[in-house]
Amino acid sequence: MSAAALVLPEFALILLGVLLRRWAWRSPDFWAELERLVYYVLFPVLLLRTTLDADLAAAGAGAVLLTAVGATLAGALLGALVRWLPGIDPVTAASGWQTAFRFNSFIALALADQGGLTALALMGVLLGINVPLVNVLAVTALARSTAGGEAGNSGVGVLTAIARNPLIIATVAGLTGNLAGLTLPSPVDATLSRIAAAAVPLGLLAVGAALRVGGLPKGQRMMAAYLGAVKLLAVPAVALGLAALLGVEGEQRFVVLAFAAVPPAPAAYVLAVRMGGDGAFVAAQASATTAAALVTLPLWLTLTG
Repeated sequence: MSAAALVLPEFALILLGVLLRRWAWRSPDFWAELERLVYYVLFPVLLLRTTLDADLAAAGAGAVLLTAVGATLAGALLGALVRWLPGIDPVTAASGWQTAFRFNSFIALALADQGGLTALALMGVLLGINVPLVNVLAVTALARSTAGGEAGNSGVGVLTAIARNPLIIATVAGLTGNLAGLTLPSPVDATLSRIAAAAVPLGLLAVGAALRVGGLPKGQRMMAAYLGAVKLLAVPAVALGLAALLGVEGEQRFVVLAFAAVPPAPAAYVLAVRMGGDGAFVAAQASATTAAALVTLPLWLTLTG
């Protein structure tokens, strides 16, 4: 299957989410509750089941993990340069910075799901390590540039939020059970399988519903273009280079490039708003970058062979 055909179902579901949000289920409460269901129940079950059953030794998680973390940190370092662009407000810069290295977990998991059980479990490990990393970076930057909003400046609060992240909890639980040799009874495994099957399609619908179309002020367009280029071009390029250096090939390279090349998560908007940042810029940037990824993502995935 070509890379374009591989990502087409994912973006078709995202588009369907956009259309349903605009023309059918217009209530923000409906989509907010659907996203909560996906984030707190469906995807954690999917991650728990796959990491529990996967052959992680065969997956070569170590080299892939180093590659993914290196790509994330490269995005953070390159994205930080927006602070020196002329006429950029520090709060907007801190708010938008996170779109240079954050990733849409829903799209990443949907792509990995097409690669089979091992690929999905490996993606779960990458998310479990990188979710805390990107949250600490984003929250720290926003806390320093704003009054802190509802989230405050407490490092304890940040760590507590990370420890309660359902994707991290599910991944840690699955890895622990995997190492302990735990096997679920057939009826339990079948039930979890049914629940997990709903995670990807509903998650992608929620991604589409969360997208917001809005123009950017003229003074912010240079920053938006730069941050988009970092996320969609520089971060995957770094991941590809590190993969070659560390000998990450085949299915492993597909997973790490899928992780690196996906657009930023709309959840970045929620964080920016909660902490008194520029939520309007982040919403517009995440939406524009997701649209652009329809072109860039298939191109990167062609290099996974």
